[in-house]
Amino acid sequence: MDALVAERLRKTFEAEGVEIPVLRGVDLRVPEGAFHAVMGPSGSGKSTLMNVLAGLLSPDSGEVSVAGQSLIGLSDNALTRLRRRTVGIVFQDCNLIPTLTVAENIALPALLDGQTLPEDRLTRLLDEVGLTHRRNHPAERLSGGEAQRTAIARAFALEPGIILADEPTGNLDSPAAADFCATLTRLNRALGTAILLISHDPVVAAAADCVHVLRDGVIRGAFDSEHRADVVSTRYLEYQA
Repeated sequence: MDALVAERLRKTFEAEGVEIPVLRGVDLRVPEGAFHAVMGPSGSGKSTLMNVLAGLLSPDSGEVSVAGQSLIGLSDNALTRLRRRTVGIVFQDCNLIPTLTVAENIALPALLDGQTLPEDRLTRLLDEVGLTHRRNHPAERLSGGEAQRTAIARAFALEPGIILADEPTGNLDSPAAADFCATLTRLNRALGTAILLISHDPVVAAAADCVHVLRDGVIRGAFDSEHRADVVSTRYLEYQA
């Protein structure tokens, strides 16, 4: 079964009376437990695609399903519940609540869903992201890398079917970005949760097993990253020629 399926996605925006097609028929599949990435140049539609896949933006046409559940036609409340329970999202801006502790931020999705995050789940997530020692520290006192790792753990809190990460290393320096990628890879292997990462950085995309190339609103192809930035750079440029 696929964790995420997108078929024939189209999205057009209008600016000053001019229609601007952004997604022109995107097809994308991420199998259960897989770690995939999407790369594309500026203006290729990466952020629009991520917002459509997360149910934050409705496509003009096409289909999106997550863990077998179609997003098309769902109410705003139903989409909110689906994102909370089935889709974990990591943004470039961590969106932590600064006055809450690391542990409280991680447990927040469960609280919003009327649940209590099991202590063993919280303890494991803290350990997996290397923040056990920061458990009771307020988010406002974290470094950029620690804040992003907290956001990762929060995204995994309710055992979603897939994690969507939109340019998550954009505000991090190189060491913190490398640590972020290592954390995502470790969680993918340890928990078996599918991940779709969007990035323009070949070093970051190389953390994924498979890289899809988005250009002019269409997926032009996909390739095995071999977990090597030089391979990702070379293969990606082949699709830009």
